[in-house]
Amino acid sequence: MAKRDDEDELEGKSPVNFGPEEGDGYRRTRRQMARGDKALPEAAEEEAPIPKTAYQRFMDDHWEAWLGPVLLLALAGALIVGYRMDMVRESMVGMLMSAGLVAYAIYATAVPAYDLIESKNGRYAFAALCILWAAAAGYPTLRKTMARTVYAQGVLTEQSKAEKLQLPEGKTGPFDVTVSGTLKADGGQNTAAVYDLQVAGEGVSESVSGEFSVRTNQMRVRRGTSTWTEQTNQIEHRLPRSLRGSALTFTTEHIDEQLSDGLHISVHPQSYDPKWFFLLGILVVLGMMYVESKIGDAKTKPHLIMAAASTLVFAFHFHEHATASRVVKPALDSLILAVLTGGIGGTMVGAVVRRASGRDKIKPAKDEEEKKPKDSDE
Repeated sequence: MAKRDDEDELEGKSPVNFGPEEGDGYRRTRRQMARGDKALPEAAEEEAPIPKTAYQRFMDDHWEAWLGPVLLLALAGALIVGYRMDMVRESMVGMLMSAGLVAYAIYATAVPAYDLIESKNGRYAFAALCILWAAAAGYPTLRKTMARTVYAQGVLTEQSKAEKLQLPEGKTGPFDVTVSGTLKADGGQNTAAVYDLQVAGEGVSESVSGEFSVRTNQMRVRRGTSTWTEQTNQIEHRLPRSLRGSALTFTTEHIDEQLSDGLHISVHPQSYDPKWFFLLGILVVLGMMYVESKIGDAKTKPHLIMAAASTLVFAFHFHEHATASRVVKPALDSLILAVLTGGIGGTMVGAVVRRASGRDKIKPAKDEEEKKPKDSDE
């Protein structure tokens, strides 16, 4: 047996750590140890990433570039064709269109802005603000597109100008009342019918009035004249909270001769007052002004003010003009108004806020990182 060299330079030295290779069943040779081979870097210790499938590579390369927008346009086209062919109900198309527009506006601007916030508490506060944003713009919109519970229904005609509607047991108020009517077809291009009702409960009465109308509008275009008709045949009234009772009595002194089948009345449970949500929407816009003054740079613009203002205008106009049986046309009108007022106005206000806060003068972080190596080379 060979004797151990007394002058062995490895005597008393701790073994070199070679990382996970020491666990593979093979020990390093004395020559490797004498050379002082270094341990494997940490990057080599990590497992190799799992290769992506062809489908995953395709989606990563093409989804944001063209596939996502094309599928969205195809879905919108299918809904339009189905609506034109009476294969899809107007309430469904209106709900998807109105709620989808609000949801997309919030998602498309809130998610990128969330990634720009570095503070953990700031991200929590921004997430809470986005929840309020969704409530302020979403509730008034969905309220007009979703079916509501009906407690009682009745019809007032020239022969029966008063009717007492018995309400379900335990349902004593407060209430909302929907009044609707059908205008005669031979009334002409511009027809209107007015009504005035007295609603009586237990010791309290209230007067509600409104006007149904059909108006034909014309606009000159290159190839002639474009004509469209606007019809209002359903109006919702919010009764005072003091008007309660197990039954409500509706009376009128006159039924307009332009109504073909009288006044149709429906009683619903009273919903939350939309005015509070519109006030909340204004506070959300102010909150987005503060957020936009704290994030972004000369190239990265969050556009939070523009999106919040647009959804607020859309929700307010849609709630005022949409009915249970007519939602698509008001949704399109509200979208155009939101783009012209909230979109343009919000963009201008956002530009002023970024200029006043100095965000437009901050250079992007990537440009700063690229500039440092150039300065070091010089």
